[in-house]
Amino acid sequence: MSIWIPIVQINAFTSLPFAGNPAAVVLDAEALSEAQMQRIAAEMKLSGTAFVSRTRIEGADLRLRWFTPTREVGYSGHTTLAAVHAMIEAGRLPGDRVVFDTLGGLLEAQVERKVGGTIIWVIPPLPSCVPFEGQMPALLETLGLTELELSRWAPPAVTPDADLLVPVRGLEALRRLQPDMERVATFGQRNKLRGICVVSKQTLDPDSTTHCRFFAPHYGIPEDFVTGSVHSAMGVWLLEARQVPVIRDHAEFIAEQGDMLGRPGRLFVDVLVASRKPARVRVGGHAVTVLSGSLRLP
Repeated sequence: MSIWIPIVQINAFTSLPFAGNPAAVVLDAEALSEAQMQRIAAEMKLSGTAFVSRTRIEGADLRLRWFTPTREVGYSGHTTLAAVHAMIEAGRLPGDRVVFDTLGGLLEAQVERKVGGTIIWVIPPLPSCVPFEGQMPALLETLGLTELELSRWAPPAVTPDADLLVPVRGLEALRRLQPDMERVATFGQRNKLRGICVVSKQTLDPDSTTHCRFFAPHYGIPEDFVTGSVHSAMGVWLLEARQVPVIRDHAEFIAEQGDMLGRPGRLFVDVLVASRKPARVRVGGHAVTVLSGSLRLP
């Protein structure tokens, strides 16, 4: 006998359909095995599918798991935002805060209801970046960048999620990127990276601070539309490189991603600063439901 499970598709970091980063969410995942979750994620063919279930972990309200089409991951920002949005629409989040039990530990999300629309904030553990110790010529060749296009406003660095942050001089360098995905996957595996994030300080909107592109083909994501997880570490990276101003103990900025794929997304990044050091970071954005239905399981 076939089983049907409710599932929704939500675009994160946008308030518009056909923009931002799509994620699938299953709110009633108690009866699903890990193998079933992976098959569902592969079937959805999105960069992230979230599964929400009950938890017995002290301090957590619910269990949250994230899957790409090929594997489970320890953190996914846009998929978390989508899960919280789905809970709000289903009437399962009466307050403005929820704590998830995840593969990477406890993860808090907050809801800020404003006249201009709801902003969902995800607050991961405070990230830190370490210098990239791999071969830069091999990296540039893999991405199809020249040494002149590489910028020096911040050093290439690796985030806790094993994403490599690479600074470039401007939007034209980002537009020119046409990486060979097989080579990117090989480079990522050899250097134990999840993805490569190429970042420009030249932006499309005057109010934005960064524009980036993110590649993770060996995780089933050739190019991600909008990557929430990498922006928390990016906030710390920019702060430590003195590339964002600190006003009243906060370094806040708007980040752009997805425009070059025809799916523009905007992220709000807020780094709390104490004693001139990052003390907490949160990444927020809007979300919109674009599809609601049921998925048939064998």
